[in-house]
Amino acid sequence: MLHELLHFFGMAICHQLEERSLQVSGEALTVCARDTGIYIGIFSTLAYLHLTKRRQRITIPSIKMSFLLLLFLIPLMIDGIGSYAHLFESNNLRRLGTGISFGFVLPYFIYPLLMKNSLEDESEPVVKVSKDVFIPLLVCVFLGGLFYIGQPSHIVLDSFIIVSVIGWFSLLASFLFPFIRRTGAKLFLSISLSLSFLTLLSLAHNWLL
Repeated sequence: MLHELLHFFGMAICHQLEERSLQVSGEALTVCARDTGIYIGIFSTLAYLHLTKRRQRITIPSIKMSFLLLLFLIPLMIDGIGSYAHLFESNNLRRLGTGISFGFVLPYFIYPLLMKNSLEDESEPVVKVSKDVFIPLLVCVFLGGLFYIGQPSHIVLDSFIIVSVIGWFSLLASFLFPFIRRTGAKLFLSISLSLSFLTLLSLAHNWLL
C-alpha cells in the first residue's frame, strides 16, 4: 500500500518510464533519474539553508553569484533538449547528475523570499561564503551516490523523494498565505494545498494514460 501511494504521488511530477529511472533491487524508483536528482538537490540546499540561515536576515544571491548559480541550470537543459530531440543518447547517471545540478540551485532564490525582513536594506545575500554552496553540493553528491548504488532500500529512497516533493510544493504553496501569521496554521494549509494539487496532477496523469 505504501509503495502504491508513493507511486501515485510520483505520477504527479514524472512520466515514470522504467528505462529512465534508477533501479533498486531490480525495481524502478517512483520517479525518473532526472527528477530524482532535482529533488535531491532541492532537499540538500533547502536543508542547509534552513539549518544555517533561518534566524538571519537574508535576501537572494548577489548579481554575480546569481549568474554563477544559474550556470548550473544549463547542463540539464542541454541534456534534456538533446535527448528529447534525439540529438544524442543520455543515460541515468547523466540524468541524475544534471538533475542534481539543476535542483540544488532553486532554493537559493526561493527560500530567502519566505524569510521575514528579507527585503530590508540590512539583509545580506543568502550566499556569503563558499561553504554556502559547497556544503549543499557535497550533500548532493553523497545522496546521489546512495541513490545510484541503490542504498539503503527501495522504499526508503522512494519515501525520501516523495517527502521532498511534498515539502517543496508546500513551500511554494506557503506564498499564497502571506496574511497568516500563525506558523502552525500556515504549515497546515500549505501542506494541505500541496497534497491536493499533487493529487489532482496524479489523477490527471492517470486519466490521460
